[in-house]
Amino acid sequence: MWRSTGPELVVGHEQAMRRLSTRMARNATLLAVVVGVACVAAFTVLAGRSGLNGAAVGAITSTVFGLITSVLVRGTAEIPPRFVMLASITGWLTKSLILFGVLFTLGGAAWLDRDALVVTLLLGMIATAAGETWAAYRLRVLVGEVPAGPGA
Repeated sequence: MWRSTGPELVVGHEQAMRRLSTRMARNATLLAVVVGVACVAAFTVLAGRSGLNGAAVGAITSTVFGLITSVLVRGTAEIPPRFVMLASITGWLTKSLILFGVLFTLGGAAWLDRDALVVTLLLGMIATAAGETWAAYRLRVLVGEVPAGPGA
């Protein structure tokens, strides 16, 4: 998966966005699962059952958020490239609001360790962002619009 291969030709915005979405989902999920398993193991040892619960909720939430980004990219594949960034930023803001909702709702729950939840969410979000960035870097999508005619 992480091997270096030659550049591949991707023609068309829609095809590029679909390929980017697939790679983003794969990389983000892989890294989120690795970080999630490590946090679950660490916080189970450190805080017991509540650490396990907090880390598990954080790992699941960050993994789902990573997948939401790739679904958003796939869903905007058919629209013009200039609107994809707007959709991406809107998705990011929406996910941030949902994240704050999760933190404020579950932060005081007695059945989970708050530190485990916050640290796992933070590390999971960093891991999914790194996976998505790695996918975008490896695909190297060049975005531009074809001029309308010979005079353009």
